[in-house]
Amino acid sequence: MTVEEQISQAHLAATLHDLTAKDTFHDLEVAYCRGIDRRDEDLLRSIFFPDASVKHGYMNEGSAADWVNWILDDFATKYEMTAHYLLNESYRVDGDQAEGETHRLSYHRFDNSSRELIAASRTFNRYERRAGQWRIAYREVIRDWIHERPVDQSLYEGAFAMEISQPGPADRSYQVLSLFGRGPLR
Repeated sequence: MTVEEQISQAHLAATLHDLTAKDTFHDLEVAYCRGIDRRDEDLLRSIFFPDASVKHGYMNEGSAADWVNWILDDFATKYEMTAHYLLNESYRVDGDQAEGETHRLSYHRFDNSSRELIAASRTFNRYERRAGQWRIAYREVIRDWIHERPVDQSLYEGAFAMEISQPGPADRSYQVLSLFGRGPLR
């Protein structure tokens, strides 16, 4: 094998490593959104290493395990439903370490269905690969903007009527998508 071929193979291997890692980071971020919206504790826990930490603005700071408890037991209980959307994603990989910035929109409808809150945030993550698995080691969230307004119930009826998302295992996705069971990432 020539030197040029060896360099080309090394470049290809490095590129494949980075692309595979970035695909995994995307899966972790989507799992974060699904875990919160479906109130799936095991899924949320599985995106973090056990010793990971989270700084969720001024609302919560500490271990990822404590954050999962807080988000599901305190924060999410205020809302009839939520929907989190992943927007821009930017990742940098350096061996078994990586960093990422993701942008999100999140929708929160209050329990009494009279108000809804829409917010944009950015998430800064440090990822690590341990024992061949990429997970989040540190996450920090900052707010870009937030807006609250009354819910217009008429928009959920008539020509726009559809089944409404559910925050837990009753969500329609569990009946329609057989590969999307509850629980940790596989």
